Amino acid sequence: MNASDAGFLTHLEALRQVLWRSVAAVGVLLVPGFFAAPEVLGFLVRFTCPPDFKLNYFTPMEPLIVQLKLGLFLAVVAAMPVILRQAARFVAPALYEHERRAAGRAVAAATLLFLAGAAVGLFLVVPLMMKFSAAYASESLAPVIGIGSFVNLVGLLALSFGVMFQLPVVMVLLVRCGVVEVGALKRSRPLAVTVIFILAALLTPPDVVSQLLLGVPTWLLFEAALLVAARCSPRNPPPEEPPPARSAVPERTAAAVAEESPENDAETALDAVYRESYRKKRRKNRRFGMINGHYRTKRGGKK
Repeated sequence: MNASDAGFLTHLEALRQVLWRSVAAVGVLLVPGFFAAPEVLGFLVRFTCPPDFKLNYFTPMEPLIVQLKLGLFLAVVAAMPVILRQAARFVAPALYEHERRAAGRAVAAATLLFLAGAAVGLFLVVPLMMKFSAAYASESLAPVIGIGSFVNLVGLLALSFGVMFQLPVVMVLLVRCGVVEVGALKRSRPLAVTVIFILAALLTPPDVVSQLLLGVPTWLLFEAALLVAARCSPRNPPPEEPPPARSAVPERTAAAVAEESPENDAETALDAVYRESYRKKRRKNRRFGMINGHYRTKRGGKK
């Protein structure tokens, strides 16, 4: 097994550990989430629906399945800080020191923005949608909303708003790490706004109200992220690691080695060329901790 295969397997094992820890966190929090689901559902119905509103179920096992879904949703929301921290730890070895500090602040900001987005979806968008739906009720048209449809709507809106509110964190990180420039983001503003509203249409139910309620705040967050990214943009590129110190004794060139040799034949000159090439190759790869024995092997074959 060569070095590249070993490195790939190491990264694969690290990714497996990150996934297992995230799943374990969700699994541990699923138990309290399952028992808290009925209370949370009753609170959502009282807060988002008109007075004397009742949900319906159409299959015998639907209430249990819905309770499991809602408990899983609560577990994912509660475990989101752990999931984000595990993701940050997975990518940390590939980052510079200043990028690691930025990633630590990004985890805290992403957690707060996710909770803020989920709160907006639950306490602003869902009540508006339920009131909008109740306005169509009449003597000949009565709403019969199933418990499964209601929980799916609540979960979809909360997760959609939480994910879309991560846009400022992603933008600031990309600018801070030097992947993109603020000027490029400003020039691509029309495309970004179009993509935001397309994602809002895909992540929300097929109605204009919820799409606008998701698209407009995300667009405003995009503009705010541009201002923050402009202040966080690095003025100078990050300093590279210093090259390894060279020896005080000057290295001899291939011509000097050939002249000092007592037997100035073709084989001695070829050995000098191989030695010089090997030194250059070793200096080039010293930063990555690799030792290349290519020229040493070829030199041994010539003897």
